[in-house]
Amino acid sequence: MTSRFSALLLALVAAPTAGQGVQGDVRRFAAAYLPDLPEGVIEVRVDASAATYAGTYQAMTIVRQDPATAVKEGERAGEQLGALVDTDARTITPGVLLPLSPPKPAADAGALRSFAEGTLPSFLSNVMGARVRVRWPSVPARPTAVVPLTAELSTGYGWVKMPLGLSADGRQLAVGAAWPLDRDPREVRRALLDSADVLWDPGHEQAVVKLVEFSDYQCPGCKRAWADYKPVFAQPGEKLRHGMVNFPLVRNHPWAFRAAVAGSCVAAGAPGELVNLKDEMYRLQDSLTVETVDDAVFGFLLQRTLDEAAFRACYMKDAAVDKVLRQMELGHRLGVLATPSYFANGELLPFGKPDVVAARLRAIIAAGGKPEAANSVAH
Repeated sequence: MTSRFSALLLALVAAPTAGQGVQGDVRRFAAAYLPDLPEGVIEVRVDASAATYAGTYQAMTIVRQDPATAVKEGERAGEQLGALVDTDARTITPGVLLPLSPPKPAADAGALRSFAEGTLPSFLSNVMGARVRVRWPSVPARPTAVVPLTAELSTGYGWVKMPLGLSADGRQLAVGAAWPLDRDPREVRRALLDSADVLWDPGHEQAVVKLVEFSDYQCPGCKRAWADYKPVFAQPGEKLRHGMVNFPLVRNHPWAFRAAVAGSCVAAGAPGELVNLKDEMYRLQDSLTVETVDDAVFGFLLQRTLDEAAFRACYMKDAAVDKVLRQMELGHRLGVLATPSYFANGELLPFGKPDVVAARLRAIIAAGGKPEAANSVAH
């Protein structure tokens, strides 16, 4: 199955609407954080609001509705996102929102830290199906209504850091990174991607649009999307540069991590062969297993007459494994909740809509590469 929006997207309990001013700010943020879609309508609902010893927060649900794709009358299709907003610090933590039930609300930072380090790991381990550790911020900071934490998730190949936001009363947890509410998230993403370890296709170094793909070789949705989007990405020619960041979903896709490391090692020695390896992995996707993926990769090396010795010196070694783990961390920092995810100069592109993506890429190119300056199609 495609990995669009994992099972962590739990239903939220509705609460009376409040804080209309903040809702407007969140709606503007979400319009830039989510994909730009024709006829798209962004709705924001406040599910909980509380004053804590460190300030006030609001837990919200953001829904980007797309009436054109409604399944049936009375049912509206859309993408749902949770958000934890620190109304004093003006930060927002979008992602998966998980209401918690602490024995009692935390009364101070000491009680909150005890809850975060002592109770949250077992809760998250149960939710995510893997061992989780939670780290309290090592650098002291003034108390805030939403405390940024770091979860460390065991992948079987090493630990991956995942950002969290915990309300100061311990009642709300957001799986995601904190963003400045008053800054365009596309600008923030663009800066992060500019310094990221992206596996770029050769050529087009001066392209107006840098399109970064987060994907997983074992993901059926990635395979289908690549077939649809590959010709779209080719249309702008040298105005678009395509690159890949590995985001293997190790819980659901057992051989994806090894394939990701193989892809990184192939790209290190022969960057132009990465796309060919991806095509081969997708061609064999239905038949590969953890036991056979290595044979498939070495068969590819032989077929393409690549340097097997150089590949062996890289494959599944600490540096190559660590590179994939760090790429996964980048995806969590950017807010990747599903594979595939595509970012064009920091803007998240819609999934399953190649015609819309083609039009959006043309608009971004016409705006000199700045999505925030391109004509918006959402309202």
